[in-house]
Amino acid sequence: MKRHSNRHQLRLITEISLTPLMDLVLVLLFVFLLAAPLLKADKTMLTATAPTPAPAPASASAPTETITLLVNSDQSVTLNGAMLARADLPVSLKQLAQRKPGIGIEVRMHRDLPVQQLVETMQLLEAAGIQKTAVTTHAEAP
Repeated sequence: MKRHSNRHQLRLITEISLTPLMDLVLVLLFVFLLAAPLLKADKTMLTATAPTPAPAPASASAPTETITLLVNSDQSVTLNGAMLARADLPVSLKQLAQRKPGIGIEVRMHRDLPVQQLVETMQLLEAAGIQKTAVTTHAEAP
């Protein structure tokens, strides 16, 4: 009994698939389109001097003094180590801003407080006229 094989003779593929070739051509085209402006030697860019920075406005200067405003997890407020009632905070901040106009406030919020609490505190600082602020978070009272 003779066995018949279902295998056909292996034939060499004599055609080149154009899809990978076109992919390669398009990728190279994009690379050269993006790289061409970078390769162009522009003499004005080579000889240009660095622009001098404009002088910083007075409000962007470093604060003359920094005071810490600590807001704990129970929403108690401490201004530079002194406990304050939340209702007294706007008045204290306004007085502080009038006494020391260039003062900076570091707001230390407890990390478990909602963001709305931070927004309200920042609005109080803005209403008092304090523009130089920094915000940090803490896990527990120091």
